Amino acid sequence: MKEESITETVKLQFEMVHLFHKNFARIFHQTGNSPHNLNKNQNRAIMIIGAIDNIMPTTLGKCLDLQKGSLTSMIDALEREGLVCRKGDPEDRRKTLISLTEEGKAYREWFMRELGKSVSEILRRLGEDDILAYQESLRTMLALLKKLDETA
Repeated sequence: MKEESITETVKLQFEMVHLFHKNFARIFHQTGNSPHNLNKNQNRAIMIIGAIDNIMPTTLGKCLDLQKGSLTSMIDALEREGLVCRKGDPEDRRKTLISLTEEGKAYREWFMRELGKSVSEILRRLGEDDILAYQESLRTMLALLKKLDETA
């Protein structure tokens, strides 16, 4: 029984990811009057770094599913834009941490507002009950993904 449930869940997950990207992921490209000309992965990196604050490059690479070389190039580009900085980990001098600069924090706030506007436009196509159901589903998925993260 468990294996059948897992098989069905795998199918549903891939269908959900496809539709999520179709409906929402494109907004990471559409940033209108952006103060910086960043690509999708750079914008995603800014969002992740800002959410975690000081993050190790390897952790960021896992979150973005980027190889080390691509990740290094992306961090270099964000550093040249003045949006992120590298600094040593005070607890372990062998480690480097990435964090947002003040300009990076301001850009992230701007970008989150722009994302919020775009997502709101998309969600307005749904009725109130559907929005509440989607919201509850997201809460459930987030809780389960956090549980998976803890067991990894």
